[in-house]
Amino acid sequence: MLALLIIIAAVGLVLEAISLKRDPGKVDVDFKTSTHRSEPGAPFNVQTVVSNRSFVPISYLAIIQTYSLHAALPSGLDSTNKIYGVGIKKNCRVGGRRKKKLILQTSVEKRGLHSFSAESIEFGDFLGFYEFKKHLYIRHDVVVYPKRLESPALTDALSKFCGDVASKRFLIRDPVLTIGTREYTGREPMKEIHWLKSAQRGELMVKEFDFNREFSVSVLMNVDGVSYQDDEELDSICSMARTVCQALADAGASVTFFANALRRGSRGGSLWKCEASKMHAEELLEGLGRVTCLDNGKLDDLTAYALRESSLDSAYILILPNGDERATEASRMLRENTNQEVMVIRPGDGA
Repeated sequence: MLALLIIIAAVGLVLEAISLKRDPGKVDVDFKTSTHRSEPGAPFNVQTVVSNRSFVPISYLAIIQTYSLHAALPSGLDSTNKIYGVGIKKNCRVGGRRKKKLILQTSVEKRGLHSFSAESIEFGDFLGFYEFKKHLYIRHDVVVYPKRLESPALTDALSKFCGDVASKRFLIRDPVLTIGTREYTGREPMKEIHWLKSAQRGELMVKEFDFNREFSVSVLMNVDGVSYQDDEELDSICSMARTVCQALADAGASVTFFANALRRGSRGGSLWKCEASKMHAEELLEGLGRVTCLDNGKLDDLTAYALRESSLDSAYILILPNGDERATEASRMLRENTNQEVMVIRPGDGA
């Protein structure tokens, strides 16, 4: 019995000596999220892969991670609330020259830019007397889109607005719908010359376009006056903007979106625009997901920017915070400069 104890002690001392020589540089961690954009409440995975490039197994390894404060986590998880997130500690064992994959499914309901990071790994010696730490600082962001509202009242108001605009829209030539050719008069741009027909006729011929009714709407989202502490109102305004733009796109309108809000993690100032058609929906939704009130442009600057960048026959929808009394002046400015329809919407209108 004594001999057996001596052998066990000797083996333990050998393993302890080997574990103390473990090189932290031979332990790699790959950390990522399964998506960088998400609908509210949609599940996605946070994956961690630990690779042990050494022949020495790791009997205890802890992965320290930080998730967004708004992430939904399973019960029983070893977690600690922090100011900037939720600290999570995952424990595992990794054999020599082996990999360990850990997957946690989560979701985020709240609109915004949410961070998930792997902070460090901790592992100890064989006998548990010492602890080693390796810092990682791997971070991934997930943009959660604003919710799309389900409001019959808002749908009816938008349908009426679209009908009013449709009855006044202009006839314009559509460069896609070519119905024939005619002689060149010298006033047409070079890009309208039909070179094949010109060669056949021996004289310059230009394309003759059909006419098409274009329905254009510029949607202006104003956050000037929204407190940086009022996340709920900002989320409501962004949800309203998403609902309005997508409803107009579904109706076949050509939609351009304008805003005077800074976007987290994006370059550029607070004034920005994007196309809001179905083909550009992702750009709009990501922009709305990143919107913050930390730095806002003025409403006058927003309307001037939209007037400068919109098409001449574009109608306007102005989204304002609840209680904003500047709707009359902003609407007057848009109407006087365009002679087009203007509609004002507030978050309360989507209730």
